Amino acid sequence: MNLIRSLRFKFIVGLTLIMLPLFLLLYYNNVYAMKVVRDKVSLTYMNHLAKNVEQNERVLQETNRYLYSLGERDPDIISLFFLQYGSGDYIIAKQRIMNKFMTDIGFYNLIDSFYLYDAVNDDLLLATAGNYDIKKSVVQRSMPAQLRQLEGDIQKPEWSIVRGGSFNALVKTVRINQQFYAGALVDMNALNDSQQFTESGDRGGAVIVTPDGRALSDSTLDAGQIKLAADHLAGLESPYQVITETSGQARQYLMVGIASAMSEMNYVVLLPEEDMMRNLPFFQQIIRLLPIGAAVILITALFFLRQLLFRPMNALIRGMRRVSRGELNVTLEAPSSSELEFVTRSFNQMIQEIQHLKIDVYEEQLRTREAEFKQLQMQINPHFYLNSLNIIHSLASLQKHELVQQMAGHLADYFRFSLRAGKRVISLNDEIEHIRHYLEIQKLRFPSKLEFELDIDAKAGQYVLPPLTIQPFVENAIIHGFQRRMQPFVIRISARVKEAGDGDAKDGMLELQIKDSGVGFAPELLEQLQQAQYARDPGGQHIGIWNVAHRLLVKYGSEAGLTFENRIDGGAVVRIYLPAQTEEQEGGTHAEPVDRG
Repeated sequence: MNLIRSLRFKFIVGLTLIMLPLFLLLYYNNVYAMKVVRDKVSLTYMNHLAKNVEQNERVLQETNRYLYSLGERDPDIISLFFLQYGSGDYIIAKQRIMNKFMTDIGFYNLIDSFYLYDAVNDDLLLATAGNYDIKKSVVQRSMPAQLRQLEGDIQKPEWSIVRGGSFNALVKTVRINQQFYAGALVDMNALNDSQQFTESGDRGGAVIVTPDGRALSDSTLDAGQIKLAADHLAGLESPYQVITETSGQARQYLMVGIASAMSEMNYVVLLPEEDMMRNLPFFQQIIRLLPIGAAVILITALFFLRQLLFRPMNALIRGMRRVSRGELNVTLEAPSSSELEFVTRSFNQMIQEIQHLKIDVYEEQLRTREAEFKQLQMQINPHFYLNSLNIIHSLASLQKHELVQQMAGHLADYFRFSLRAGKRVISLNDEIEHIRHYLEIQKLRFPSKLEFELDIDAKAGQYVLPPLTIQPFVENAIIHGFQRRMQPFVIRISARVKEAGDGDAKDGMLELQIKDSGVGFAPELLEQLQQAQYARDPGGQHIGIWNVAHRLLVKYGSEAGLTFENRIDGGAVVRIYLPAQTEEQEGGTHAEPVDRG
């Protein structure tokens, strides 16, 4: 049935076209509301973040100016250049510088440490509000890189990122003169005040990251969230980004960020959307429930239509399909609808008329089929007789009189079988006995070159089959497979009944196999046989195969079949499948003896 032309399909499409604009309008309204929330929330957090970054940058710039002015305004630092290292005046000047640094740290709220480095004597003076040993270690470890950056004439305003043992820091070093360098250190955690973004929820937060995604500050964000933010640093120029986790619960986040102008780092804030939208639960639920609502409406409408229209129509269609399969005992119940009741009553009346017509047609088909079966059965016997006479002629030409006598005896038995071959069916034992006479004749023709084996299951011998079903394949094996005359040629015929779970054949089937040790089927011929192309030319070279196949089709229909293949170790295999029936089960119907002419 064409689904597109069905009433069900047309109804669903029509109802969808009616509801779709309404659902789209509602969906757009909710999406627009969520976009407004994103815009407002992102603007708020961006302003908050921009203000924080601006304050940090201003402090760093003021610190730059402070460090640049030390060499011009601080007399103690200037005097150190002229005092002897280690002298009393040198120590007193360093102490005054230390006190000044400690005082200035209070004015610059982000600065953690000020230091003065004597490059000639490798002496570091450090004033810090934190752990002295850790900060001193960080400054000493970063000093070689800082000095290399100051080898040029121009001092840049950017700060360098330095990794400490348990923290990261920004370091700025300036050159006072050829001997002394001044600098400042800022703890990264001071630049990222997590308390400023507590409204972002338990799963949100802020972090400072490098361009390659390394976290520089402590954060409430976990490693996965930091990596997710780092993967989207390229979009910081946008007012905000909506990003989604690719693993886990696949949460969505709103991300805002600003790149620092004083160092190679980025300030990033990550906001979970489910926390951000907690004031809009109605809109979120509506978006989730829209498909469910549409499905409920469609299902409800389909339920009523199913009772009124689809069920009677389906019953009528099922009845027509049963009739198309040949079942004419179909009677439909009249539905409640007057229109469909008229259609159903007309259908039942039509089926009754068809039943009467089919009885007459069926009887005529039986008579025609019986005549066709007799004709097919008659065709195969002359085909073998001609081959047998050729064999006797060859033996007589060789003056092998004893062999001619033996062959005549086997041929006489073969003729007796032929006189009984007008039967509709014969037992497998009789068919095998007939094949044995044929093979004995062939053995006399090819002494010591041809052997045969008969492996017939005792249970299989009682079942019946059309006469001369096996012989064409045995004859073809000798004619086409027995080409290497210098080697023994063996034909093996076996028969057994396939039971439940015993291979790929149908249960209760009789399986016949004809195997030989010859050259096998040529590839092209095997492909033709496997595709049943022999049936296209019943008068050609495959007349014997076509005859057997057609007789099996006439008698058993699709229950019988033929398969062809080549053996791995050489030779051909032909398998015949047909229902395992006794003469009583088959019906015991006999045809009249055929006139051999």
